[in-house]
Amino acid sequence: MTVLPYLVAGWIFLIGVYGLVTSRDLIHAVGCLAVTQSSTYVLLLAVGYRNGGTAPVFADAPTDSRWSTRSSRRSPSPTSWSARP
Repeated sequence: MTVLPYLVAGWIFLIGVYGLVTSRDLIHAVGCLAVTQSSTYVLLLAVGYRNGGTAPVFADAPTDSRWSTRSSRRSPSPTSWSARP
């Protein structure tokens, strides 16, 4: 585990807070708030990172026609309601 992402998140946060404290313009303050918010994204990525981790893609997910993406776009017909137990 490395400390670098946490330091980067802290540095970005401090830059954003410094900009908020020293700004007199509302537009500048909103921009600094966005910078501060981006530091939370970096922090969340640092916390969630796993060495050797893979993306959570489930290859063994069921491909039943009732749950496919094509059937979910159509509204269910009344005849299919009666077929369910």
